[in-house]
Amino acid sequence: RLDTAWSRDTRNSFLFPTKGLFQRIAAEIGTPAGSLQYYKLSFQHQQFFQLGKRFTLMLNGEAGIGDGLFDMSDKPLPFFKNFYAGGTSTVRGFKNGTLGPKDLEGDALGGDQRVVGNAELFFPLPGLKDDQSLRMSAFVDAGAAFGPGDANNLYQEFAFDDLRYSAGLALLWVSPMGPLKFSLAQPLVSKD
Repeated sequence: RLDTAWSRDTRNSFLFPTKGLFQRIAAEIGTPAGSLQYYKLSFQHQQFFQLGKRFTLMLNGEAGIGDGLFDMSDKPLPFFKNFYAGGTSTVRGFKNGTLGPKDLEGDALGGDQRVVGNAELFFPLPGLKDDQSLRMSAFVDAGAAFGPGDANNLYQEFAFDDLRYSAGLALLWVSPMGPLKFSLAQPLVSKD
């Protein structure tokens, strides 16, 4: 297996950035020397904009694609390399991995494509404007994974109609044990 990645980070803070960007491109290839031949590519672009003294807007976009490397019809992306969407790191308000292809039992299969977008407005906790260990945010998330094998014929190919959306509030606390993030989210567009 061959892995490579490139990243660029101009954010002015790791925990509470107010400006700058983070970009990452990653590639993973199962080489002909191994038993699995596949490719997996992913891209992330995250940018922070300072809006006055107390507000920061973060926009994040992620896309990923993968498949078999040579004979794509016979050897698809291995199932354990699939992309997943839904959960705290992608689309909050949905259970982990549930936004994408599922089997007949309703279990998540993941897919060979993924699209995720997030918009988040950060601001100080009301009444604690100078506290450097707490920060709140309001967010909107969108995304899904796509690929073959879905039992309900959803998520087969990328379609804007299959994207799911959520919105909510989050609290980031830099605790003595490390940074902790709590989110309260409500799905805006969901289907059974």
